[in-house]
Amino acid sequence: MTKTPSKDERRNPHPEARAPSTDLDLEAQIALAEQAVIARDDRIRRRSAMIVHRVKHGVLRHAGSGIAVAAGTVVLSWLLGRRAPRPPAPPPPTEAEGIARDAGFSLASLLPLLWPLMPYSIRRRVTPAMASTAIAFAAPLIGRLFRRKRPAQ
Repeated sequence: MTKTPSKDERRNPHPEARAPSTDLDLEAQIALAEQAVIARDDRIRRRSAMIVHRVKHGVLRHAGSGIAVAAGTVVLSWLLGRRAPRPPAPPPPTEAEGIARDAGFSLASLLPLLWPLMPYSIRRRVTPAMASTAIAFAAPLIGRLFRRKRPAQ
């Protein structure tokens, strides 16, 4: 004889789900936690909508003042640039500066060949690109440091 399933068994075939709950406090805590999560999600949704609203309206409202400040800066720079006298042209670079600049660029271009010969402690901390950039910037500055003063004529 086969037993026909009851109405409850057809709805939920898992017996552990049909077992009577003995700890109502646990179920109440679960329900409260679910309500808290739902309330938090609702708060997040409202606050994000409020932030989106502020960004849309606030940015558009303040964009006009930003454009006005930028235009005023451009006009003021143009006016002040017209009134200021032109500075004299910088003196041509001395021969030592040109040599130092050329030497810096040639050293920077030779760095990939010299890199394996560098100590490991330096190679670990400094990349070849960083070293070549430093040499290319430092060589002309060192050339200016040792520049000879021209005699007064």
